[in-house]
Amino acid sequence: MTESQEWTPCDKPKIGDVLRWNEPLWAAPTKRRGKRDKIGEQQITAELISRGDVFEFKVIAVKEISNKGKDPSSIKENDIVRRRKSSIDLGNCHRANA
Repeated sequence: MTESQEWTPCDKPKIGDVLRWNEPLWAAPTKRRGKRDKIGEQQITAELISRGDVFEFKVIAVKEISNKGKDPSSIKENDIVRRRKSSIDLGNCHRANA
């Protein structure tokens, strides 16, 4: 994927589509209970490999947009990640044009 790649908003992704979305980076837990602090945002580019209640993706690239903390993203290239459709929609999901 190149930065000059054309991206269009995605409503209904299909298996094999390459998608890109943003999601928050969370700090490591500092207390037993309670909400973790948001320390930044990352952009994930991944290929959809499975659909259902939860989508499975194979990560192609991870780019940190902002990071106030020292914790790097725990997601790496070629990892398999699972996300709900609603989470992807919150991150302004886009599909790569072929």
